[in-house]
Amino acid sequence: MLRTLFACLLPALAVAVSWLRAEEPQRVGEALAVASLAILPALVPAGWPRVLSALAAAAGAAWLAFRIEPWELLPFRDERVLAPLGSAVGNGIGDFYRVLLPLEPAAQPEMHGLVLLAIFGFVLATSLLVAASRPVAAAGVAVAGAGWPATLVAGQTVALGALALAAALSIPLVLRVRSGPSLVAGATAAALVVAGAAWASSATSVARDAALDWETWDLKGLPARAPTVRFAWDANYAGIRFPPTRTVVMTVEGPERARYWRASTLDLFDEDRWIENHFTLGRVEGDSDPMPLDQFTPPRALLRSNWLEQRVEVKALVDDHVAAAGTPIAFDSRQLGIVFRLSGGVLRVHDPLGAGKRYRVWSYAPDPAPAVLDQANSRYPPAAERYLTLGSRRFPAFGLPGRDAAVRALLADRSYRSFWPYQALYATTRRVVGRAETPYAAVLALESWFRQRGDFTYDESPPQGSGPPLVSFVNRTRAGYCQHYAGAMAVMLRMLGIPARVAVGFTSGTLDDGKWIVTDHEAHAWVEVWFAGQGWVPFDPTPGRGTFGGNYSFASDSEAAVAALGRGELSGGRETLERDLPGDLLAAQAPSESESPSLFGIALLVAAAWVLAVGIGKALHRRLRYASRDPRRVATASRRELEAFVRDQGIAVPPSATLDDLCRTIEDELGLDCGTFADAASRARFGPPSDSSLGALAARRELRSLLRRVRLELSVWARFRGFMSLRSVRRGLA
Repeated sequence: MLRTLFACLLPALAVAVSWLRAEEPQRVGEALAVASLAILPALVPAGWPRVLSALAAAAGAAWLAFRIEPWELLPFRDERVLAPLGSAVGNGIGDFYRVLLPLEPAAQPEMHGLVLLAIFGFVLATSLLVAASRPVAAAGVAVAGAGWPATLVAGQTVALGALALAAALSIPLVLRVRSGPSLVAGATAAALVVAGAAWASSATSVARDAALDWETWDLKGLPARAPTVRFAWDANYAGIRFPPTRTVVMTVEGPERARYWRASTLDLFDEDRWIENHFTLGRVEGDSDPMPLDQFTPPRALLRSNWLEQRVEVKALVDDHVAAAGTPIAFDSRQLGIVFRLSGGVLRVHDPLGAGKRYRVWSYAPDPAPAVLDQANSRYPPAAERYLTLGSRRFPAFGLPGRDAAVRALLADRSYRSFWPYQALYATTRRVVGRAETPYAAVLALESWFRQRGDFTYDESPPQGSGPPLVSFVNRTRAGYCQHYAGAMAVMLRMLGIPARVAVGFTSGTLDDGKWIVTDHEAHAWVEVWFAGQGWVPFDPTPGRGTFGGNYSFASDSEAAVAALGRGELSGGRETLERDLPGDLLAAQAPSESESPSLFGIALLVAAAWVLAVGIGKALHRRLRYASRDPRRVATASRRELEAFVRDQGIAVPPSATLDDLCRTIEDELGLDCGTFADAASRARFGPPSDSSLGALAARRELRSLLRRVRLELSVWARFRGFMSLRSVRRGLA
């Protein structure tokens, strides 16, 4: 009996682990319970005892899967059991045609029940074959049970295949099968099944049906569907993979310029990722009647002159989300059946859209001037609190007095321990936005930092750092795809007290004869920021690299925005422009050579001479500080050089600041630790004479290392601005 038990354990584990990948979150306890029930019949004597134990185990599995009470399985109780059970099974099978995997057990209990029954069935069959001393058949069933889920959910194919193969080979080894042909046959069958499952999974992507096309099996006598495209919109930071051939998912007629086609919004940041969190506001019935506005949609959205009409034809997209530009205001739902209006401006249909479906939608897509956004106040309605929340904590609104101290206290709260790693992300956020006076200036600073100044790399298979993925992405790896960029920027904006969310859907696609052709490669995530009087405005921090195209929000790709900043019309003036906007847009604002070439040339020569004079002067001034053999004076010179560098970056340092005060300022403003330098400088200044010389050398070495790290964190413009600053010179001569 023990040998039978050990032979069943690894196959049962492989089947349970493989099927649990279809769920998120995974209910491991229930899966292990049904697997244990399935093994029990193999441990009792053959004959009627084993048959009765199998029936009892099936009753227990039915209770765990569908909450069918065991006593209701008694004879002559069919009317109370078979009908509900058949309905639950039918609903579960039907849901597999509509719900994207991985499924949520609480939201799809019938599908969860089918997953548990699949685990029970495969483990029971494997266990009974093991008990009957049929190792080859048992290995084949075990590999089939572990390999089938690989065709449903892509990813981790190699690891799962290895586990399934090990489970299959463990059966004849534990049973001590001595027949060579049996071992070879079992291993060959297992390898073939695993290879087939691996091919079926690897031939797919997160955006396509499985190559096995399991959803088109003729379970109800229905014809098989053509290949379709599906998307899981919740955030995923583990990597993405798109097929080499593009598939047209839909076409859109009406808009003349590029738009984002938003399918959903991710409003809730739960632990370390963004997820959908909508509630139903009502149904959409009829055609083109304006829907009731929520308090985040401005009254101007009711004016038909501000509506953007879109005529959409679905080609290969199977989804219950209705894609549209901006915020849907009116909708023609006559061809789609029941349509639900959800929070976040999201529309969902009862039956998923499929190939050939058509609909018309009218949207409000704000197009304000940059100066208008810059003047928008930060007095947000009470309902905006959900867009200022991370985890379970609400961040104070932008511009409130004392908000920085309040945020620091919030992030350091012991009851919020799981969020402590985000302190480093907040320090980076403050450094990037600097002294932005308005929400719009802060948004532009973050967006351009991700796209241009932060040395980020677009990578669909990014390295996996330790800790929360978005913190690791911003502060360490700086490599990721759109979900990393949009997710990180939205988190940083909420920390700043600016209502933000992640939007998911598609970029505009390609315009062909008045029709936008949207493919699966246009799937994208971006950021939407709420501005009073304007509504939700899109921003896109993802660099235009890799699979996704470079269609960005009007706000960051607008020549009007650059011109307004250049004229000083937006908060921050030209300094904010040069610090926060891409260099190619800045070049567009430079005076042309035809305007006044001689004056421009003279000004350029004067500026170059001035830069040279300032640089040489500051270098000589710095070298004069070290003109001493006294280690204590050398240590003091190192401390003054660091203080001068900080002052030149515009960071206030009190005249009476100690070395510890200076290090705390650097840690708060730049997010860098200078404790090693402080220890070396203190040893040189206050240590015994025998250690002072070594301390002075160590202080200079640590200073060079610290300044090198600081310069890596600064943009080119910030370094140039510090190079030209005379604050340190004025302080040194005072």
